[in-house]
Amino acid sequence: MKKLNRCILATALLFAAVAIQAQEVSPVDFMRMNPYQMDANPATDLPYESVMSLVIGNTGLDVQNTTLRYDNLFDFDAQGRPEVVNLRKLANSLSTDNFLGLNAHLDLFTLYRRLNKGMLTVGYRVKADGDAQYGDGLFKLLAYGNSAFVGEYNPAHVSMDLNAYLGQELAVGYQRNINERLSIGGRAKVLFGAANVATDAFDAKLYTDPDSYALRLEEDVAVRMAMPQVVYVDEEGKLKGNGHFSMVDLFRNPGFGVDLAAEYRFNDRFSAVAAVHDLGFIYWRFNTIAMTSRINDAGQFYDDGDFLFDGMDVDQLQLIVSDDAYREKFLDTLQQYFQVQFGPTEKYTTMLNTNLLLRGNYDVDAHNRFSVQAQGKFYGSGFRPALTLAYNGYFYDKLDVCVTYTMMPHSYDNIGLGIGGRLFKTCQVYLTTGNVIGLFNPLNTSGMNVRMGIVFVLRPEDNDHEYE
Repeated sequence: MKKLNRCILATALLFAAVAIQAQEVSPVDFMRMNPYQMDANPATDLPYESVMSLVIGNTGLDVQNTTLRYDNLFDFDAQGRPEVVNLRKLANSLSTDNFLGLNAHLDLFTLYRRLNKGMLTVGYRVKADGDAQYGDGLFKLLAYGNSAFVGEYNPAHVSMDLNAYLGQELAVGYQRNINERLSIGGRAKVLFGAANVATDAFDAKLYTDPDSYALRLEEDVAVRMAMPQVVYVDEEGKLKGNGHFSMVDLFRNPGFGVDLAAEYRFNDRFSAVAAVHDLGFIYWRFNTIAMTSRINDAGQFYDDGDFLFDGMDVDQLQLIVSDDAYREKFLDTLQQYFQVQFGPTEKYTTMLNTNLLLRGNYDVDAHNRFSVQAQGKFYGSGFRPALTLAYNGYFYDKLDVCVTYTMMPHSYDNIGLGIGGRLFKTCQVYLTTGNVIGLFNPLNTSGMNVRMGIVFVLRPEDNDHEYE
């Protein structure tokens, strides 16, 4: 048994060591008296007969930012006030792979009901989920100019990978205790996408000739969008935002997903959980729009699909400096090289950001538990894991407390705190954050999340539950 427990812990550590990046982790996931721990572990055996909430049960906001920092954008005076923008300091603070993420949800309805050896769960929520991965090329170009990017194999490379959506989720699940040791659980989720933005390509490369210092720009931009019909494309290929909005628009893009989990109790103290979340897709079929950008042939600076600036003659340069009308015409012409076009596109499918979870628990007694958890989320072609250590305690038959420590990229001070309390026997109130320090310095943190809610619970009529 000891060997098996060591294997579980080693697997969790290996999983988290792959390439730790920003990842949402909430103390709610470890609070055994909080019904919404089932979001992370659908196989958990809740100590309740029924659970119900309406609108105020579960509200969450999570923001992830691996590298952008307020302190790296400015130089400060002696009093700590921003004095001047320092682009070089900002550019040097970024990595080649940077990440921004946002996740927000509001549970409009929750109902759990125990049935024999298991529990039926129903939930309905509105959610927004988005992530952007970007390089440091644009910032270094602004900070150092093109002289830092000279030669055929050293372009200034500006790139971004964006995927964001707004939608609704109706989830129906069931948790069952197979025996005293094994519990399983799952949810089937019907999704309704309201809006989506997804990049197929977003790349630009600026080359500088080492001899003549001529500039050559290549670009490849292709973005797909699905929007409510309040957004539309006019006859000139421009995006407009004053169309007609209908509530039906919020239900036109169907999707499907599943969550699956299993929990195994080796003995009275050790247990392990494995889970997969958001395994599924959304099919975007309504008001789908394509955005493309390309170099147009607008005159002397066009060269085989690229923008090539190899200098101007003296007379032309003098006119740009001294003649307002000529300068305005020149700038208007310059804009013609870079045209963004919008138009209808075919229906398309996006995959959900699937999340994997592996957790080991050690129960000191019925009221105190320590956990180690490794989880990771797929973002496009990337995979971003995180490692969390957690303590959960339940005191006086009323107070549910959780403390977490999570390793994230470029920051190892992510200390989380969760507090829940039982009021009037049936009312459960809770407030949690995954980064207490980040709440006091939000512009210089790599991750911050808050979850809160009020939910009504009914416990078993007998008083033999292990937490009582």
